[in-house]
Amino acid sequence: MSLLSSLFGKKPAKVALKRLEKVVSAEPDSARPIRAITYREAYVVYESGYRRKGVVMDHADNGVRLRFPSNERLPPVVTLNARAIGLEGTADVVWQNNSEAGLRLRS
Repeated sequence: MSLLSSLFGKKPAKVALKRLEKVVSAEPDSARPIRAITYREAYVVYESGYRRKGVVMDHADNGVRLRFPSNERLPPVVTLNARAIGLEGTADVVWQNNSEAGLRLRS
């Protein structure tokens, strides 16, 4: 018996596993698209031509969550180039928190 199981017992681990199974098997909310977790390079281009490289953390058909190496503020509209996941085009910056940003592609 390991130290952790002797301290905490086996029951909490089983309870946590059952909770995890509920989360994994839960039906997705129809109002929010299912997002694919990925880790691919992408870049955004500002209207001025400035190009900024980032990493796509997750994506759906209509947008992405990007992480950048710095906390620079993005302009309201950028051009997204994420060819590795098949998403390109003009995008609105929906939210930004420190070095992460959510972009929604325009139709």
